Amino acid sequence: MMKTAITLVVFLLATIVHGQKVVAYDTITPLESYNFVLGTNTIGGRYQFTNDSKLLEQAKHVRGMGSNILKVSLGPNAPKTYALNINSKPVTTLELFHATPEYKKVFDMDFKYIFTWVHTVTGINWKKGISQKQEQILYDEMFNFASYLLTTYNNTGKTFFIGNWEGDWLLLPDYNRTATPPEDHLQNMTKWFQIRQRAVDDAKTKTTSKNVQLYHYIEVNLVLKGMRGEPCIAQSVLPYVNVDMVSYSSYEAIKNRSFSEKQTQLQTVFDYLEKQLQPKAGLPFARRVYIGEYGYHANSNKPESFEKQYNETKDIMKIALALNLPFALHWQMYNNEYEANGDSKQMSLINEEGNRMPLYFLHQKFYQKMNSFIQQYRKTNRSYPSDALFRQKAIQLLDEDVFK
Repeated sequence: MMKTAITLVVFLLATIVHGQKVVAYDTITPLESYNFVLGTNTIGGRYQFTNDSKLLEQAKHVRGMGSNILKVSLGPNAPKTYALNINSKPVTTLELFHATPEYKKVFDMDFKYIFTWVHTVTGINWKKGISQKQEQILYDEMFNFASYLLTTYNNTGKTFFIGNWEGDWLLLPDYNRTATPPEDHLQNMTKWFQIRQRAVDDAKTKTTSKNVQLYHYIEVNLVLKGMRGEPCIAQSVLPYVNVDMVSYSSYEAIKNRSFSEKQTQLQTVFDYLEKQLQPKAGLPFARRVYIGEYGYHANSNKPESFEKQYNETKDIMKIALALNLPFALHWQMYNNEYEANGDSKQMSLINEEGNRMPLYFLHQKFYQKMNSFIQQYRKTNRSYPSDALFRQKAIQLLDEDVFK
């Protein structure tokens, strides 16, 4: 045990102090068409190292790392956060998608699962109420974008997830988690989500496509309030929207807890969320809930904090696999979290100096070993391993910590 801890500290120090500079993208290797469960986010970012856009650069790093899961932003602020040059002023999500070639480049890459933050670009403020005319505009915006994805990526094997960023913050002023969301905001959000879900369902029914899937998710981030019976999305909105899936931005459940406490808390949260959902047939996963964000801070002045970050990240990986969640997405490839004094919170897989961090290699080696496992299994058995066997093997490897 002591030798393992010393080895990890040496590895962390070597990475942090000497760095492993990003001079090129890692080589893209073929991946099995399988859900590897564990992924990352590529939302914005304060830095870049190539002539590619921030969006494309991060997508190439995600794929080079070995992942077939991508998560990006396609909301009103996305052009600014990705520093994308667009000459027009889009008024729908589909127009924003076409306003730059970068989104098509990324979506055309061989990612099997693509998650997209989609907030309305119409300028409609749902908090103030949604008129009949506005309802049609919002419906058309989502219907047209969903139909485009299904038609354009027909027979590609891709699965798209369209949803929102941390929804409970959208309800509350100034990120005040103790505040009670106004009743009219809850009602208006419910209507907004109902419109979006109906548009997605209709697009899937009315579009002729095969071997391509698309689902709408709602992301929540203050579920513990709902479990106490307090108004929030989980308690006051989810039961009234026949949504496909629920993403949980999980920080409230995973901070300052032991492994067993995190596992118990997350299991309780996801069981509660599933009870809030209306039954819905035709969904591809055993569970309709997943981790849309998780991550831990570190401090470049405290090398030991990176060891803690590494171990806690591995905890969530194992818990997500054990709880049979379809996905768990780490925050994130490039850091965009900073202290008030400008210091980085060190949440990235590739940091501001262009160094691949220990968490990058943790993910990379996970994909390499699990991809090899799947390939060998197919060679021997002429079929893919079951999801249960995949998860059992993944947890075993994480427990053995063979990723150093």
